[in-house]
Amino acid sequence: MTDKVLKVTDNTHEMSFHELFTRPSQIQIPLFQREYVWTEKQLNRMFSEIDKIVSGEDKTRFLGAVISVARDANPASPQPYEIVDGQQRLSTLFLFVLAGAYVIARHGDDDYAIGLINSSLIVPWWTSGPNTKLLPSFDDRDQFNSAMGKVLQVGNLTDKLTGKIILPEPTGNDRGRLLSQFERIRRRLQSRLAEKDIDHIKQMISAATTKMTFVFILLRDASNATTVFEGLNDPGIPIGIGDLVRNEVFSKIANEPTRAIEIHQQVWKPFHKRLGDGFDDYFFPFGITKVPSISRSELFSELRKSWADLNDPKDIILNLSDHVDDFNLIEGRSTVSKYPKKISDSIGRLRDAKVPSSTYPFLFHLLKAVRSNECSVEDADGCLKALESFLVRRAIVGREPTGLLVFFRTAWKAMDGKPSRQAFADALNKRGTIEWPNDGQLKEAILTRNIYTASIKNFLLSEYDHSLGGDVPLDIPWVEHVLPQSLNSNWSKKKDEPGGFSKADHDRLVHTWGNLIPLSQKMNQELSQSEYKVKRAALQKKSMYMSARNLADSNPIWEPPSIEARSKKIAKWATARWFGPKS
Repeated sequence: MTDKVLKVTDNTHEMSFHELFTRPSQIQIPLFQREYVWTEKQLNRMFSEIDKIVSGEDKTRFLGAVISVARDANPASPQPYEIVDGQQRLSTLFLFVLAGAYVIARHGDDDYAIGLINSSLIVPWWTSGPNTKLLPSFDDRDQFNSAMGKVLQVGNLTDKLTGKIILPEPTGNDRGRLLSQFERIRRRLQSRLAEKDIDHIKQMISAATTKMTFVFILLRDASNATTVFEGLNDPGIPIGIGDLVRNEVFSKIANEPTRAIEIHQQVWKPFHKRLGDGFDDYFFPFGITKVPSISRSELFSELRKSWADLNDPKDIILNLSDHVDDFNLIEGRSTVSKYPKKISDSIGRLRDAKVPSSTYPFLFHLLKAVRSNECSVEDADGCLKALESFLVRRAIVGREPTGLLVFFRTAWKAMDGKPSRQAFADALNKRGTIEWPNDGQLKEAILTRNIYTASIKNFLLSEYDHSLGGDVPLDIPWVEHVLPQSLNSNWSKKKDEPGGFSKADHDRLVHTWGNLIPLSQKMNQELSQSEYKVKRAALQKKSMYMSARNLADSNPIWEPPSIEARSKKIAKWATARWFGPKS
């Protein structure tokens, strides 16, 4: 192990590049992990650290943690360590040693260069597959082979090596950051050799390989990668669950690069593309459909168990794809629906109402039952309408969606897989701690509560507008305060004059539903804080929204009783539109 004098921690697994790369092992970057991305900026820092060690300014430099997973292997083959985090650091050190071997061989010291290659860069005795100590990601392998080839072509190195070097199958682009970094390091070392001497280059290599240390964390289970990574690194750059799933899926065919590339291109990439920016968000609700009690920390482990009997990556990806179309439909990434209009419309309303993701596992079960004809369209639609009424009432009253996951994890089982409007209500009523607001609570909230800041406000205004008939504008409405948000001289109550609003009336009523209407962005900005008679004329003649025209036609003046009366009218409509727990 590393000399205690050079260690900066008491961790027994703090080691150097030399200690890790002289083992009978192979450091593997997962097949489809991101490519090498370090640039000259990061290299400058590493050269500076090496120079400080060579000059005696520092004895050692600590590079942080390298996180890996030991993959199963034939006892006669090198032990594969799959790198979860640390790819950039280890790859750069490997390129540094490789470039050092090149410069030293060109200088004429073949024996020293061969010693570096045999001890740290290849596994000479392994001939049944690629035997380089580093096996980069698919995107970098062509560049990696080019860098290795440049070194082996120097002098008589190939003839003097104790064994044959077997490079990985070339994949990816022939130019990129990995090869550019190798060339950058090679040029710098050659320049340094011209300034100094060969001993200085050897001192630099020794500093890089034996005096720059890291803690090598070997995970018992790949499922712990996210927790360990986030605990040791910047939480703004997390490892996604999708990365872990991909690496695990393709680890099953790590030694079949041609097949892996084919499946990655033809099956995995389309799967990933279908999910778009919802890729990582999909796996948790999917996992709950498999194991209702699953936690996020257990997610990856449980997903692996769910495909334990599947050896073909295609079958695993097919299994994972089961609810992708439904996920995209609920999230609004796709408007293409395979369901009858009733179901599609209900899902559309839930989407517009910003249904919380805690409901997704239940919705996945429900929609799959419709697809397989295990649930009638009528029962499914009744269940969806009950879900909508429950969620919308809670949103109007101001109940946060937190805590609902406890119910929706097991809601499908609670209904015995036989969903309906009544089954939903019965299952919810058994959960006495989750409130479904009654008519009185709903009316009170519409009369008094600040609806403007509720995330559901656009949905509420649009649904009320649709209920009045007329055209249905496609544009997302802007929310107009008829009584402006800031009380001005056009609206304030004046002594001995009828109408107008006191400050108390304004504060009480300005954000209530009765004072809110949908408008186009242009019209909203044009009217702004205009007095009511100006707004009324514009709403009557120009607004595309029925509820805005209706308000103007029905109210010659706009004063506190006008808002209160409209709120009561809306409350009566809303209690019928979204039924309560006793309905």
